[in-house]
Parts: sequence; C-alpha cells; structure tokens
Amino acid sequence: MIPIYPGFIVLHSNRLEALRDTVLSWLCDHPLNPLEPETFLVQSNGIAEWLKISLAQQDGICAAVSVDLPGRFLWNAYGQMLGRDKVLAVSPLDKNPLTWRLMRLLPTALEDPAFEPLQQFLADGDLERRWQLASRLADIFDQYQVYRSDWLNDWAEQRLQLRAADGTAYPLLPEQIWQAKLWQRLLTDLHQYQQKATGRAQIHHAFVNALEAAKEPNTPLPRRVILFGASVLPGQTLEALASLATRCQVILAVPNPCRFHWADIMDGREILRIERQRHSLRENRDLASLSLEELHLHSNPLLASWGRQGRDFVRLLDRFDDAVTTKARLEIPRIDVYEEDTGSTLLQQIQSRVRDLEPLQRDHPTPLAHGDQSVVFHIAHSAQREVEILHDQLLALLAASDDETPLAPRNIVVMVPDIQPFAPIIRAVFDQYDRHDDRHIPYEIVDLRARAVNPMLIALEWLLHLPEQRCRLGEIRDLLDCSAFRRRLGLEEADLAQCSQWLEGAGVRWGLSVSHRDQLGLGACAGQNTWKFGLQRMFLGYAAGPDLRLGNIESYGEIGGLDASLVGPLSRLLARLDHWRKILSEEASPVEWIARARQVLADFFDNSAETDRLTQVALETALSTWFTTCDNAQFVEAIPLTVFREAWLEALDEPSLNQTFLAGGVTFCTLMPMRSVPFDVVCLLGMNDGDYPRRSPRADFDLMGSPKQYRPGDRSRRDDDRYLMLEALLSARRTLYISWAGRDIRNNRERPPSVLVAQLRDYIAAGWATEGLKTLTTEHPLQPFSARYFQQGGHWLTYAREWREAHRPLEITSENLLPPFIPDADIALTVARLVEFLRNPVRYFFRHRLGVVFDTQEEALADDESFGLDGLARHQRIQELLEVAPQLFDTPERPAATLVAERAARIQRSGVLPMASFGEQTREELVRTAVPMLEQWKYLRIQWAVEAPKQRLRFVHGDFVLEDWLDGLYQQADDLAWLELSPSRLCAKDATPRADKMLTTWIRHLLASACGVKVKGILAGQDAILETEGISPAEAEVCLSALIDAWHEGMQTPLPVACQTALAFVQEKNPRVQYEGSYQQDGEGQEPCLHRSFPNFAALNSTIVGATDRDFSYYANALYRPLADWVRSTAITIQLHPNTADNP
Repeated sequence: MIPIYPGFIVLHSNRLEALRDTVLSWLCDHPLNPLEPETFLVQSNGIAEWLKISLAQQDGICAAVSVDLPGRFLWNAYGQMLGRDKVLAVSPLDKNPLTWRLMRLLPTALEDPAFEPLQQFLADGDLERRWQLASRLADIFDQYQVYRSDWLNDWAEQRLQLRAADGTAYPLLPEQIWQAKLWQRLLTDLHQYQQKATGRAQIHHAFVNALEAAKEPNTPLPRRVILFGASVLPGQTLEALASLATRCQVILAVPNPCRFHWADIMDGREILRIERQRHSLRENRDLASLSLEELHLHSNPLLASWGRQGRDFVRLLDRFDDAVTTKARLEIPRIDVYEEDTGSTLLQQIQSRVRDLEPLQRDHPTPLAHGDQSVVFHIAHSAQREVEILHDQLLALLAASDDETPLAPRNIVVMVPDIQPFAPIIRAVFDQYDRHDDRHIPYEIVDLRARAVNPMLIALEWLLHLPEQRCRLGEIRDLLDCSAFRRRLGLEEADLAQCSQWLEGAGVRWGLSVSHRDQLGLGACAGQNTWKFGLQRMFLGYAAGPDLRLGNIESYGEIGGLDASLVGPLSRLLARLDHWRKILSEEASPVEWIARARQVLADFFDNSAETDRLTQVALETALSTWFTTCDNAQFVEAIPLTVFREAWLEALDEPSLNQTFLAGGVTFCTLMPMRSVPFDVVCLLGMNDGDYPRRSPRADFDLMGSPKQYRPGDRSRRDDDRYLMLEALLSARRTLYISWAGRDIRNNRERPPSVLVAQLRDYIAAGWATEGLKTLTTEHPLQPFSARYFQQGGHWLTYAREWREAHRPLEITSENLLPPFIPDADIALTVARLVEFLRNPVRYFFRHRLGVVFDTQEEALADDESFGLDGLARHQRIQELLEVAPQLFDTPERPAATLVAERAARIQRSGVLPMASFGEQTREELVRTAVPMLEQWKYLRIQWAVEAPKQRLRFVHGDFVLEDWLDGLYQQADDLAWLELSPSRLCAKDATPRADKMLTTWIRHLLASACGVKVKGILAGQDAILETEGISPAEAEVCLSALIDAWHEGMQTPLPVACQTALAFVQEKNPRVQYEGSYQQDGEGQEPCLHRSFPNFAALNSTIVGATDRDFSYYANALYRPLADWVRSTAITIQLHPNTADNP
C-alpha cells in the first residue's frame, strides 16, 4: 500500500485554477492505490462539475472519484468511526424528523405556562399553522445543533442560558425559556420511545473524542479527503475535519481573496483575536491596532464591505491550521499559491488590489485604458430588456474573440438573484433563433425547481390543490398538455384542438358541478357553464342532434362523426376530478395519505415514458421517506391536504450534486454561495435596489440573532450576498457584466441599482476617475427596435437586423413593386366585395392582393362565464332571436313574443348569457328589444305582401364588370322594394342615419339605379325603420365608376383612407381623434392593416398615391362624400321606434 501520511493541509489562493492545479499535482505525486477512490468534498454542484471536468481534462478520464457534500460525508464518517449502531442513517433530531415530532409535541406543550408565546398562535388548532411553526422550529433547532451546540447541551442539563462567543453566559429571558423547555421535551420524548437522543452535536463530540483518544474506526476511513472550493464552513465541520486529520490526510483548498492578514479590517474583529495567524501583515502593519475610522487608509474598501463571511471562515481556519508545521512535516513546497497577475485591464487591476489589500488612492486616480470594457454596466427598463440587451452583448463578445483570445458560450455564466422569474424571459429571447441562425447562442438554465419545469409535477401540484380550484376550462386544457396526464385518459395531442372547441362551444367555463360550486361557496351560480352542464349538452347533441331540449339541457349539435368518441375521455376526466375533489377535502392520517397519493398517481398519470417513470420513482421515494419519518416520530394524527402536499412535494425541490451546471452553453443560474467557478465572462442581471442583497429576515424567536450572540461563521443572507458579489468579481477572467432596471418602464424615472453595484461604481469612480465610469455605462432605450440602435456613430448595438429593416426607408424599385393588377375576366365584382372594400380599403388590399390576413392572436379559452354582453355579443344574440322571423308566417297563430321568448330560453340554456338573476335580466332585455322589431317586420311584410322575383344586375365599366342579384324583393301596387331586417341600431344619437351602417344599401342602390331599376330599400333595425330611395341613373353611374376605379387602385397599393375617419372628415368632425382614438374610444387606426401601413393620422394624411395628388382628402371625398350626402338627403325617410330612447 502506498503510504499516505495523515495531516491537515490548507491551501490558500485567490484563483480556483491555482488551487486545482496544486491539488492535482499533489495527487499525481502522491497517488492512492489502484481503484482506491479519491474523496472530494464540495458545497455546490457547480464546483463538483468543474472539478470533474478538470480531472478528465488532465488524465483523459475522471474515474474512481467520490464527490460528496461535507455534511453528508461527515455523517457517514461518524458511522464509520463510532459504528452504525450508534449513528443512525437519519438522526431523529434532523430537520425533517424533528418537524413531525414537533407536530406531535406542540399541542401537549401548550398547557405549560412557559409556552405562553405560542398559545395565541396555536390556539385555534389550525394544523397548517402548527406545521408552519414546526417547520420553522425544526430549522432553527437544526441550526442550533451546528452553530450553537453548547446552548443545547446547557438546556439539556437544565441550564437556561445563552453562551456568547467569549463564553459569557446570559440567562434566558422569560419569553425565550419556551425554546429550552421544548428542547428538553424533545429529548424526553426520544428516551420515552427508546430512541437514542443523539443529535448531531452529541455524535460530533463523540467522534472528536474517539479520534483524540486514537481509537480504531469500526470500518476503515478514507485515507485522503480533499475539501475543495469551500468559502464558508461551520466551526463544527472544521473541527471534525481537523480531528479526522489525525488518521487521514485532509486537504482544504480554500479560495481566499487576499494574501495578507485581513481579518481586522472590519467590525467584529475583537471576537477573532487569536494567538496564531496564517498570513503575513501587509507592510508589517497590525491593522488591529488602528481604529475602525482609520482602516480605509490601509485596507481595500471592497474587501472590507463585502468580505465578512470569508473573513470569518479564514480566521476560523487559523484555529486549526499550522502552516509551518504542515509544510515541514509533509514537505509541501508551497501552501499559499497566489498568482501575480500582470494584466492591465480594469477588472484585473481591481482583482489585484483586493488580493494585495491595497487601499483606494483617491488623490492619484489611475487612468482607464482606452477601449477597456472588462467591467461594464448596462441600464435597462425591465428584466425583459436586460435579457435582450444581454443577448446582443454576448454576440458582440463572441464575435470579438479570436484564436489568441477564444471565447466559447460554455465560458460564460449569467447569474440573477432568482432564476424562476427570469426563466421564461430567457427562453423567449434566446429561443427566437434556431441552430442554423448565426445569432443562436446555446444555453442552459439551472436551479429551476422541479415543480416549475416538470410537466408531470406541475399537473400533480394542480391536482393537489383540487378542492380549492375553480377548474377553469383553460386550466384543464393546460393539464392535457402533460403527456402522462393525457395518455391516462386515452387522448392524443392531435385531439386537443377538437376537444377544446367542443368544450368552449358547449358552454364549459368553470366549476365541475353544482356541488363543486357549493363547496367553493358559489352555489348561487347554479349549474350553468359547469363541466357537467357542458358534457350533458354534448351527450344530448350526439344522441338526439341539435335543437333539442331535455329538461333544462339544450343540446349541443356539433358532436358527431368518428371524433365523437373523444367525449368519453372528457366524461371520465370529469368523474375523476369530481371524485378526488371530495376525497382530498377530507383530513387523513399519514397512512391514508400515502394510499391516496398513490391512487391519484394511478388515476391521472400514465408513466410509460422514461422521463415520467423517473418522476414516478422520485415521487414514490419521497412518499416512502415521508411515511418513514412520520412513523419514526410516532405522528399518526390526521392532517389536511395543504400540509401533506407541501411535505410531499418540497422534497422534490431539494438541490443535489447530480444537477447539471456546466452543460456546454451559456449557464444561467441563481446567485448562490460556493459557486466561485471561474468563467471568462461573468454576467449579473437583475441587480436592482431591494432585490439584491436579498432579504431573508430571521424569525423573531431565532436566538442566534439576539444581541451579543453573533459568532464567527454565523450565516447571514445579506452577508452571503455581499460575499457572493466579491466572488463574482474575482471569478471573472475577462469581463464582468452588470445590468439592472435603472429606468421606470412607465415614466422613465431613474431607479437605483443594488447598493453593492453602487459601491462598486463608487469605487471605480474614485480610483479610476468619474469619466472612466461613464464610458463603462450604457443606458439603453425602452424598446429593442429603437432608432437609436441604428444611428451612425451611436454606441448602442443590436444584432436584430429585422428592426434595422423596419427603420430603413423603403426603396421602390422594379424588383419590389407589385406587378400591375390584372383582374380575372371570369370573376365579376359583387356588391359584397365593394362593401368589404369600402369598409376598409387597406385591409382589402392585404387580404385580396397580398393574401395576408392579420388575424388577432389566438385567444385563450374562455375561463369565465359571461357577466354581461358587449356590443358584438349583444348583436349576435339579437341576430339569433331575429332568426324566428320566418315562423311569424309559418305559424301565424303564435305571436312574436312567444317565439322570441322560446328562442331566448334556448339561448340561455346554451350558457352564453350571464348566470342567475343577471341572466334573467339580460334575457328579458333581449326579448324587449327583439319583439318590437319582429312586430314591425311583420307589419312591413303585411304591407308588402307580394314577393317579387329576384333580378340580375350587371354594370360594365371599362374592363371591369359588376354583377349581382337584387333579391329579397316585394311589391306594393307598382312599387318595388327590398326588405331587410337588421340587428343593428341604424341611427346615431341625433336620430340621423349612420353612414357606416348604410354601406350595403348604398352600393345596392347605386347598382340598381345604374342598371335602370327603380327600387326602394326598407331596413328595419333596433331603433328605426329606414325607407331609402336611390339616386338618378347618371349620378349612380358616376359614383359607381369612381368606386370601381378606386377599387382598382386599391388592388395595386394601400389607399391612404379609412372608412370611419373619412366619414368624420367629410362630416366636418375630427378625423385625427377618429383614427388615433382618445381616452373614451379606440381609434380606427388600431386595426392591424391600417396600423401597419399608416401608424398615425399624420402618416395617413400625408401619403400620396402615385404621381398624382391623390391623398387622404381626395379618396375621402371620392368614396365617402357621396354616401354622406345621400344619408343626409331627403332620399331617406326615418321612422323611429317609440321605445328608441329606452334601448341601450
């Protein structure tokens, strides 16, 4: 066996690469036996992966290497040393077992007056509140075992006190005594159930004592242990490793930002005064002898401000590290492996000054090299803009790299305070370019919670909220996107579109059934628009066809054909959801919850796919672990779903060393401790004031936060974040990139960055001149398509060339001009086509010449019932009611009121009206509107009782033919008229006809008059009956010819005219407001085609077509003035309904 001498070796360096090279060199010079594994301890998956990659790069392979967490390794070492019978696999005083033991003990403790602080919180017996308290207490007791084991020993021995770092004992205050009492109850409970009261502290002391007594381990310990890259460790862990060094070779590779003794450059230094210090004094000056006010003259301000956590750790190490003895005994040539960096960039200068503990030279600022962009700041308006800017900047960095200074995406890390809200933004920005696009950057997002990315877990978590869910249509549709969920129902992905269409059409909105709404406290909404309501309509429609009523169910007639079988899986889904809604609402014991959970998985998920099987295994493992924990804690009480859900699923979010960190592309991750892996480019996003350093307030009852109780090594979220900032600064090798939302997205008001970013900027401004800081800072426009990105000489850049094209003036050449429009001789113009053209000439051009349809984005499924009818919905409902008009004559014995009431009841049963009394009111209002219209229509039909044959009309203008049928004709003596029943209001508020509602009537009159047919038009609307006369044949020919000519021009290019805006213009109203809108109304120019061609009224009004002077005013007068004049003329007779003023 190759000899490996025991000892405690601590290596210090400001560069992780130097530590890696030193450790690997040592391992090569002092190898273990073949197949004997090397044991590495790391504190993060990032360090673990980086280390494995380094080992593989050196030897071509990384094998026989065990990588573990320090805590897990030491617990295993305790068992190896003391015996497995004395060290359980899971201690009953670990956090999770302790939580459930406290869940059982807390109610029994409330009778003790010492627990008065808890009595009010737990008085109502709420199990969820008790579980929350138990979880917080278990976490605090777990921290006490690591950082305050002497407190727990004192409490176990009835000494109700707190020991400070200097050994001074302070009596517990009356409101604090309950914690000591609770700890005593825990120990008593463990003895009562014949379990060893062996917490981490007791086992740790036994382990240390056994090693000091030179006892032989029960099973062999590893001969060498390397703790790599740790920047923070509890004193208990360091003590265990130091004791282990009496039998093993223990190597600690410690990243230390400064090569000089720097423990005395901040407050709290008196706690750390020890006789031995590892590092030398800078310029032989003892900083401890200086006042805190003088320290800024002799220390580095960044190190002093950000380095508390590292300071405490290095000083704790000094208690166990004897560098002189170690070097002599193990013949180590170099323990401090600090590298002399000769670089001259700003980033390298800052890192060197931290390493050398150099104070800030305010009187002699260093000039910043021209073009130095090693530290850059970017100010955006939002997180979305930050990621968009980052993408462009990374492309620029990658493009600037060459053979001498190569840069690959895998050498870039992007860290944010919380990756969860950034993840969808990152995907949206970085996924917009496919692999074949030169702007594609590979990336990987890590640190995402499994419950946020795994479709099966997302669906399961939704199901475990079932009793409180409204079961909206969109939510269930999202569940069906989970393949495992869908397969269990027997549905394919291709079936989802049809299922969604049917469900929405059948009126499904939310709620499973009436009883489900009762459970939610919404029973007054009854059963309309529930899943049961919709499925009953679908089944009835399939069985009996459309237009059938069965009780209060109106059939939905769209179900049929081979796809009808899809209703079966939907019905099974409803049954299962309704069943589990009831079951999950009931409290249950842990044994019963285990059975329920497994049945939920069986009922809702098919794990035939490999990824789903792995998820199922993880869920089963978490269930088994939780049940074992409850069983060992003797917890058998019934608990609600809320407690079980979190207890089960939170175990799946626990981080592990197996998570991917370095995947080959840009790494996006959360800023977390112990991640000081070196990268060429380190980017920090979201560095906003208030977001970083992150807030993590201690619980009020956490005694570690009490006055005079701070100890070196204590964890603090804010101190962690400060040291993380220092680590990020020191781990960047080429560029440090920092961005934040420095402008308000609404009012452009300035917003401050994180205080740490502000300190770095102040440091640079003081040491390298304020002008230098300005060159490092870029403030970006609000939008990615801003014209500033494309200005000559501007310092903004973007690779989104699509936006450049949008700003480039259109160059009209023969290549991009449309060929002349040649109409199809076999296809004649119709009235409907001319009406569509007049309604929106620009949209007509896009649709019929370019074949482009600007459909609105696909709307989400309707999740909510109707609370009222908007204008379009009301128009549609009235149109449905008016469809009974033919029955007025087919069944003359039935009055219009009866027919309308029946049709309105059918509409209400179909679920398109509001619920309950709101629906009744809406139905009655629709009936009140439709009945007078039908009665007027019946009266008109009686007056015009003789039907006339339809007439074919044909008008020729040059090469164009307008041809259509004049139908709906009736005769009265010698008069001829067409009758039309319209669901619209035909008049404006001033009782004059609305020109935009008369387009079809106008074109029909023009065509009839031009063809010599004298005919009236009679329109019956909601508010009036209009009787219209045509114009003279000569005038009609002129108007129709002008309209056809304009149509021809409009097929060649978008005409600068819009219907409503033009009518406002010719009626001497405000066309700008009509086009652009106002606070009270939407503008016509918001229509996609109009907005694409003429974004505002100025563009519409200033555009000239061709070489003529044909602009907006020309086309408004040519196309719409004759219509407006006709509407205002005596050619239209108005007969207002008596109740017009009452109608909405």
